[in-house]
Amino acid sequence: MTEKWYITEPLSIAVNCDDCVDTVADAVSLKPSDIKRCVLHRRSIDARHKDYIVYNCTFRILTAETPSKAKLYTAPVDWFKDVQPSENKKVVVVGSGPAGLFCARYLAAAGVDVTVVERGGDIKSRVEAVTSFNKGGPLDCDNNIQFGLGGAGTFSDGKLTTGITSPYVYTVFNEFYKQGAEQDILTSNLPHIGTDYLVRVVDNIKNTVVKDGGKFLFHTRFTDVVIKDGKVTEVVLQQQGRQFCIPCDYLVLAIGHSARDTFEMLYAEGFEMISKPFAVGVRIEHDRRFISRQQYGRLALTHRDFASASYKLTANFPDRSCYSFCMCPGGEVVCASSELNSVVVNGMSNYDRLAPNSNSALVVNVDSRDFGEGVLDGVKFQRRLERLCYDLTLSQGAYKAPAQNVTDFLKGVTTTKFDLQPSYARGVVSVNLRQKLPDFISETIAKALPLFGRKIKGFDKCGVLTAVESRTSSPVRILRDKDMFATTYRNVIPCGEGCGYSGGIVSSAVEGIKAALALTGRLEPPLKSKNIPQ
Repeated sequence: MTEKWYITEPLSIAVNCDDCVDTVADAVSLKPSDIKRCVLHRRSIDARHKDYIVYNCTFRILTAETPSKAKLYTAPVDWFKDVQPSENKKVVVVGSGPAGLFCARYLAAAGVDVTVVERGGDIKSRVEAVTSFNKGGPLDCDNNIQFGLGGAGTFSDGKLTTGITSPYVYTVFNEFYKQGAEQDILTSNLPHIGTDYLVRVVDNIKNTVVKDGGKFLFHTRFTDVVIKDGKVTEVVLQQQGRQFCIPCDYLVLAIGHSARDTFEMLYAEGFEMISKPFAVGVRIEHDRRFISRQQYGRLALTHRDFASASYKLTANFPDRSCYSFCMCPGGEVVCASSELNSVVVNGMSNYDRLAPNSNSALVVNVDSRDFGEGVLDGVKFQRRLERLCYDLTLSQGAYKAPAQNVTDFLKGVTTTKFDLQPSYARGVVSVNLRQKLPDFISETIAKALPLFGRKIKGFDKCGVLTAVESRTSSPVRILRDKDMFATTYRNVIPCGEGCGYSGGIVSSAVEGIKAALALTGRLEPPLKSKNIPQ
C-alpha cells in the first residue's frame, strides 16, 4: 500500500508539540505503530486563559493506511519540485518583489528566457541606500524601502501570515525555508522571517534565478511599451540616462503598490484599470513588554515564546472600519517614502523581535466617496496626505514625521512630552493629528481606540501615534480575465499587489507562481479550501 502524508485537525497540546505521536494517534483512531512519521505542521498559541496557555497544533502524519474515523486533509506539495520544461519564450517581468521573484524563479527553472526589470538596486545597494537615508541622507526615489530587490516587504517584518487559501502557499513557505529562512516559519501560525534574515533570503532567490539562466536589470526604469497588432512586443527601459528596448513574447507586471508613474503610463497606453479601495491611518507604538504582558500575563516574563506578543484588532462602525495591520512586535516605525517632499510610515522588525517598542498600523477604509471617481484619484489622495505630513514637520528637518500621544490624540491636544521614545529614525515632531488628518480618519480612529482598550487593557491609555500610513495596498487594479491575462493586451499578465490582486508577501508570491504557471500552461483551477490546509 502506498504511503501518504495527511494533515490532522487542530489539537490542543499543553506539552512539547514535537513529541505527540500517542496523542495524534488517538485523535485519528490509529495505533502509534501505524504512524510512520509525525511532524508538527502548524502551531498557534491559545492565550484566552492566562494561567493555562496551550498550543493549538496540526500535524503532518505519514501512514500506509488511510484512517477511516478521523477528518484528515491531503498534505500540499511543493510545486518547485515538479517544474516541467516549457517552450522557448522570452518573458519580461517588471518588479522584483515577491510576485516578480517567484514568477521568475519558476520560469527560469522551466528553461524560459526571463528578464526581471527593477527600478531599485540589488540587496547590497538597497541596504546602503536605506541605511544612509535613516542617518539623515537624501532620499533616493528609485532605491528605498519601497523599491529594490524583494519589494516593500523586504524592509518590513517578513510576515508570512495570509488569509488566502491556495495550493501554492506551501510552495512559498518551503522556498523561503530552503533559501535561508528559519525552520519555524513552517510551523508557526504567525510566521515571520525578519528583515535582517529576509535581505539574505531574497538575495538567495535572486541567485537561484540567475543560476537557472534568468537575468536581472537593476536600477532600470520601465518607461513604456511598444504595441503591435494588439500585443506588447517590446518594453522601453531607461538605465543611467540611456533609453533602450528589449523584445518580449510575454510581459508580467509585478510592479508593486507604489509604482505611481507606471500606473500613469499604463493608463495612458490603454490598459483597462479601475480605482480600488484601500486604507489610510497611522502607526501606533507601545512598549513591547506592556503588549506582551497584556496578551500573555506572567508567562510573558518567563517563557521564550511569549516575549514579543502580537495582536489583531478590528472595530466596525456603520460607515467605516478601523483595524490593525502589519503588526510588528519588537520593531520600529520606518520612513517608507518613495517621492520627494513626502512622509510615509511603515513598520519593520528583525527576526528576534526584541526592540523596545511594538508597533502596528491603525487604518481606516478609504474609497471613491473620499477621493473621487477617477482611476488615479486614489493616488492623488495618498499623495496629498503624504505631502501634508512632510510640510507639517519640515521646519524641524526634512522627512521627520508628525506624532502624538494616544491620550492627547483622544483629547485633541498637542503632545508636550511623548509617553515613550518613538522609534522613527529620522525623528518626530509633535503635531495635533486629530486636527490635521481628514476628519473621517481621525474620528474613526478616536472611536476605535477605547474599543481596542477593552480588548487589550490600557491600549488606549498609553503609546504614540505617527503619521501617515498610506501605502497599505494598491489604489488601482489593472483588469485581467479568468486566465490572468490583461483584458486589453493578451500577452500581458498583471499580478501581485501593485496590480490589485494580493496583499502581503505570501499572497503576492502565490500570484507570481500562478502567473508563471499560466504562461507555461500549467495553471489549474483552484482546489476547494477544505482540501488545502495551510
